[in-house]
Amino acid sequence: MHRKRILWLASVSLALAVAVIALEGCGGGGGPLVQPPGTGTSSPSSRFIELLPAAQKDATYVGAEQCAKCHGAGSKQTGAEPVAVAWSKTKHAQVNVGCEQCHGPGSKHAAAPSKENILTYPNVASSVVCGQCHGTIAAQYEQSGHAGVVEVVIEEAESNPNVYGKTCFRCHSAPFRAQMVDSKLTYGQTRDAIDAGIQAMSTDTIVEIAHATHESASCASCHDPHRQTGNLTWQGEEVQLRRAVSNTDTTDVAPGVPVKQYSTFNHVCASCHNGRGGNPSDTALNSGTARPNFHESNQYNMLMGMTGVEGQSGPVVRTTAHATAPGQCSHCHVANARHTFTVSYDTGCSPCHTAADAAARVQATKSQIEQGLLALRSRLQAWSQQTFGDPDLWDYTTLIPAGKTAPPQAQVPIEVKRARHNYWFILRDASFGVHNAVYARYLLEVANANLDRLGVGAASRAADLSPATRRAILQSDLQRLKDSYRRGVE
Repeated sequence: MHRKRILWLASVSLALAVAVIALEGCGGGGGPLVQPPGTGTSSPSSRFIELLPAAQKDATYVGAEQCAKCHGAGSKQTGAEPVAVAWSKTKHAQVNVGCEQCHGPGSKHAAAPSKENILTYPNVASSVVCGQCHGTIAAQYEQSGHAGVVEVVIEEAESNPNVYGKTCFRCHSAPFRAQMVDSKLTYGQTRDAIDAGIQAMSTDTIVEIAHATHESASCASCHDPHRQTGNLTWQGEEVQLRRAVSNTDTTDVAPGVPVKQYSTFNHVCASCHNGRGGNPSDTALNSGTARPNFHESNQYNMLMGMTGVEGQSGPVVRTTAHATAPGQCSHCHVANARHTFTVSYDTGCSPCHTAADAAARVQATKSQIEQGLLALRSRLQAWSQQTFGDPDLWDYTTLIPAGKTAPPQAQVPIEVKRARHNYWFILRDASFGVHNAVYARYLLEVANANLDRLGVGAASRAADLSPATRRAILQSDLQRLKDSYRRGVE
């Protein structure tokens, strides 16, 4: 598997590295601190040392002042202020966490600057670097989905880098995003210039980054270690966030927008957790029939009530209070700075709900939306059985079960295509109405209204199924979609 092939520079002798690198901890010249509690993994010190390039292994520490000679005021850097100047204003500088704390000992680099003798991209974007000091948060992060990779994306990027690497890596590769998107935005490049730089990347460079990618999003995906950004948390704290925690201007994630636009959206979560150009128009539904035309990260689109197939009458009630809650996603998913990104009712839902109230609302909402999805699914199957003599041929062509042949999509009426779009849109959001119950209910109504026009009968009673059975059916559909990508079907 890919993870066994990640190049961790095993040739570096750990014993020698420990001897030559002074591990002084936070506030010192460099090196890690303590192992995050309860991780059971090797200490951050050894993991950090493994990140260093071979040519750096016998370097010594020279201090941030030496680094500032090239990376400070008077440097040839263009755009934003020089990195050492920006760093000097941060909390890192205040507690004496210098350049070498993150980039490793710099004597060799100072003598002959090269990316081969200092820790830089792609490995410097690893969460291991930040975990040297931020052990508790790093331990929480390791439990999150961000800490892993989607293997199929890495594998496809290695074999087809110009397609998968240059598009998917903008969200599915922490080092790629940090190097090719985030740092470019920091220094004032436009999204067109960023996209041009990505398109000009060589195949070898993308494959190298694929080998070094072991996190979909690392600390550096959300936080800029070098500068105060002015993007405050919803509690008003400066934690050097790369993007805003709230944004109600949905222009950059509107249906049909290109990757260069939605991947640079000014929202720390939604620059990746959006539908990525998904389009509910009839034209798009007729032309894209292989699989849903929005990404499975459509949480922000659901939150803001957009990208589902909507009815002709209005106005549409698009959002709930969740869309305007302080901090939007971060209010619930990063409560008390917890970096597992899971929601606990006592903290994530406060102060709007008590824990008991939140739990009851979540259970009721999920139950309603799950039943609605299964009822819609049953009606789609009934239409398929009546039309083609098989209940499974309503779906996108790559999702038809093995051994069955998808019908010509011209034989699938637009009403069915609209209904299945909404089915998958609600399902892929994965909150089952919690993010935006009013919009989820509305999309179910629109989908059923379209099937009414075709004379499709009522669904079987999903309410008769146990919650566990309902969830198993829906999760099976999600897995079926993931498997279609793994098969490499375009």
